[in-house]
Amino acid sequence: MTSTLFIQHSDFDQHSVPPQHPESPLRNLAVETKLRQSGLWNDLSIEQAKPVSREIFQLIHSKGYIDQLYNISPPKGMILADPDTPLAFDTLEATEEAAGSGIQAVESILSGKHQNAFCAIRPPGHHAEPKKTKGFCFVNNIALAAQHALNQAGINRVLIFDFDVHQANGTIEAFRGRDDVVVVTSFQHPYYPNSHWLVKEENIINIPVEEHTGSAEYRRLVENKLLKAADAFKPDMVFISAGFDAHIDDPMGGLDLIEDDYYWLTKLSMDIANRYAKGRIVSMMEGGYNLEALGNSAHEHIRALTGQ
Repeated sequence: MTSTLFIQHSDFDQHSVPPQHPESPLRNLAVETKLRQSGLWNDLSIEQAKPVSREIFQLIHSKGYIDQLYNISPPKGMILADPDTPLAFDTLEATEEAAGSGIQAVESILSGKHQNAFCAIRPPGHHAEPKKTKGFCFVNNIALAAQHALNQAGINRVLIFDFDVHQANGTIEAFRGRDDVVVVTSFQHPYYPNSHWLVKEENIINIPVEEHTGSAEYRRLVENKLLKAADAFKPDMVFISAGFDAHIDDPMGGLDLIEDDYYWLTKLSMDIANRYAKGRIVSMMEGGYNLEALGNSAHEHIRALTGQ
């Protein structure tokens, strides 16, 4: 048995976007290519994402919002669901697989088949709020996976750690005020989406980071708040919104992290999971738009998950 499950789409080209759009199918390909080049691919248990029905989305999203998505979905070509977020003829099929991958990962881990999982999926999810699209996101993949876990026996508390360069507004909106979920989100500030950084709920831990912050200061800020939150909460399962756009080479962010920081962030998360959650982690890909930096950073994240 391999300890780490790697879930990918059945088709890299699902969810078409305009040619210059940063959230392209090449992102998934960059991650797989790097894993194959290094040989780490052979140490993973590879599965294709299993799609879920639209009814599952209602674990987090309103029925009216989901119905609207399907009603406006074009039979061919593409429209804009919001100014940043193209909705193409194949988007919702990809979304069903992306969301399904998180549920698939939860079930595999809780069955004892795998220790942890990484879902290399798109479109991303953490900006999607219960009633609206935002920032390339339609359905909040990590929130759905976390809620699915909470619906299973023995999982009473989950911690979601989001280290994308952009704040996890959708995840915050889904879970603010809950006593069974803690959301820890590190993000460049001030920066997009600039909407939930003043949320004062006890279960929301915001870690704003100034532009051009590098490894040492970033690690100091995150380690203190993440460990304090985890030690107080003692989660039964850990979820990671793995955005790699805080990398110094990423065009969509202004932080100065490097590949080794993602290895460190993962090991820190694993320490928490090993202490409180029997090592159980589900990680889902969010941002990361420089293909080389994304491939290298995701590789280090996954290498840490495998225990190397």
